[in-house]
Amino acid sequence: MIKFKMNILTVILLAVVFAFGSCSNADDDYLPPNSDIVTALHELYPGVKDIEWSQKGVYYVADCWVDGNELDVWFDANANWVMTEQELFEEQLPEAVNTAYLESNYADWVIDDITKLTYPSKAEEYLLEVQRGTQERALYYSAYGGLLKEKDITGADFTHWPEM
Repeated sequence: MIKFKMNILTVILLAVVFAFGSCSNADDDYLPPNSDIVTALHELYPGVKDIEWSQKGVYYVADCWVDGNELDVWFDANANWVMTEQELFEEQLPEAVNTAYLESNYADWVIDDITKLTYPSKAEEYLLEVQRGTQERALYYSAYGGLLKEKDITGADFTHWPEM
């Protein structure tokens, strides 16, 4: 009976050790393999704070805060900045984008997310993710309200990827 209790105790202790071991902060400590990427982030956004790195495909993404705004800043493996994403509230949309959306075929759809996309070598875009029932669309607008493209994202795990 004592041996049986010892085996149960051993199993419980191993389970506890395994459980706590799997809750490490290893993800929080992730840094891109190229330190130039970290340097590039600090050069692009000198006041950057609370940086958490992740990898999405071939890109390195810094989830961070700059001047009170949460940003996702994307870099390629050579430390080239490729895109910044910033979530917005409806009242932060440029008037032209808001007007274009309200006059569009999607005006009666529900806006799920609004994201400003900033690039190093092209004009910024505003991405509105809208939903009606089970249908979802991604609508890309210029700052002047022109609809640049729309994409059906129904049932997809939608990540906006930088254009190559």
